[in-house]
Amino acid sequence: MNDSTPYEVPRAPTEIDLRLDANEGPAPEPALMRAIEDVELVRRYRAPRELEAELAARFGLEPEQVIVTAGADDALLRCSLAFLSPERELVVATPAFEMIPRYARQVGAHVRGVPEGAGRFPCAEVVAAVRDVGARLGMVVVVSPSNPTGSVATASELRSVAEAAPPDALVVLDAAYAEFAEEDLTPVALGLPNAVCVRTFSKAWGLAGTRVGFAMGPAELIQRLRMFGSPYAVATPSIALACRALTSQEDAMKRYVERVGLERARLAETLARLGARPRPSQANFVLADVDDPVRLRDGLAALGIGVRVFPSTEGLEQAVRITCPGDRALLDRLERSLAAVMQEEERS
Repeated sequence: MNDSTPYEVPRAPTEIDLRLDANEGPAPEPALMRAIEDVELVRRYRAPRELEAELAARFGLEPEQVIVTAGADDALLRCSLAFLSPERELVVATPAFEMIPRYARQVGAHVRGVPEGAGRFPCAEVVAAVRDVGARLGMVVVVSPSNPTGSVATASELRSVAEAAPPDALVVLDAAYAEFAEEDLTPVALGLPNAVCVRTFSKAWGLAGTRVGFAMGPAELIQRLRMFGSPYAVATPSIALACRALTSQEDAMKRYVERVGLERARLAETLARLGARPRPSQANFVLADVDDPVRLRDGLAALGIGVRVFPSTEGLEQAVRITCPGDRALLDRLERSLAAVMQEEERS
């Protein structure tokens, strides 16, 4: 995938009933849908002030320190529009969420990718790149847990990156998978004067279809992000669903996160037993290197299961990413299917 083509996930041309290729969360409880029964939610524009106030209270902030966006993607795009240009550079560990370098290039910025180490955030290398770029640095992004690898940065590493950045550059913590990590770096990012933290309702909260994300940080930085993007960027029903989820679905979300932690370990063990090479992950998925990822993807697709491969991403040519299903019966099905496909590959 490259910047001259639209975003598109390479999928097998087969009907899928178990999608484990997009890291989506659990199906919300049916009662949540009562939040959008009012027809006025469809008829009226609505600014997300209530949701921003709820999120601010949750994270110990003032409402002006939070902006609700059309998914975390929108927040990342606003950061690029606000802090990058042809005269500025982006530093990011790679492979990273592919929209981060794509957005940077769309505004003409140079992207300096720093290859990730073996299951670790390359802190020393990122700090060196930040210092080398110097005054040209517009933005440095730390993705933790990382998508697509599942690796994490530490609190001291995030602080080191922020301390190395020039005062007019933006440090972004992409924490879309923070709920699944052993350490949530959000409080660390919120204590930094030059950083914003980007999060989403798409993963742990199971609301990917609503496209609700948010960014948090110093009021002056968030105000700058408000200058970019569309007015009323988030649909009114989506705002209502996210508000209701925060107040009524937290216990369900935490149960799902706990379940994913157990599944992640079991899935990694299964993949290793079958000859794959799983990488350490603290997200809601496992990334593993296999001999023929496209063949594995297509074999699973023939059994109705979708997984993600990255044939054109440097460093991930042999990788397959599998979302934890969050359900015991579905995990059993996934493991049986993996065994059937991978053992058949060995015999052929």
